[in-house]
Amino acid sequence: MPTSNRRVLLIPLLIPLLAALALGAGAAPSAPPPAAPAGSGPVNPTARELARWDWPLGLPHIVVRGFQAPATRYAAGHRGIDLEAAVGTAVFAPAAGSVSFAGVVVDRPVLAIRHDGELVSSYEALESDLAAGDTVAAGQRIGVIAAGGHCDGGCLHFGVRLRGSYVSPMLLLGGMQRAVLLPLG
Repeated sequence: MPTSNRRVLLIPLLIPLLAALALGAGAAPSAPPPAAPAGSGPVNPTARELARWDWPLGLPHIVVRGFQAPATRYAAGHRGIDLEAAVGTAVFAPAAGSVSFAGVVVDRPVLAIRHDGELVSSYEALESDLAAGDTVAAGQRIGVIAAGGHCDGGCLHFGVRLRGSYVSPMLLLGGMQRAVLLPLG
């Protein structure tokens, strides 16, 4: 295509863009966007919310599948970590809290604990004698790994939500190193 024809095609595209820039330059600043609904976007935890937790399983701590944040609230992802362990292995509360859910989801037993700082931890597949409303201390035995789940008894799925959004449990377990920015070149 000749150069003169390309200019003719670009001019109609540039005029609205230039007009919008010119009009926007003198406009008053807009109000901040409304807060996103819980669980729909990035979460910026405070230092108190990221207090160090204990591991829910004894040594060794083998992560067989890590946290994979979903692109959107309802997109695919892995909203927790899977820790290698056999059926019958004891599971412990990583921090003090109160049981917010104890029951079956789909076909597997699940337990959820509400902690300080708007944090909720969840455990799947976990057989437990605890009921909603029970309080737990850090390090208290909360149940044993059950058969079933997406690991079929070969692991504990451990998830954490902060203000309704899933975050990597490794943030609380001390398993994520700080990001270090390096100079270019």
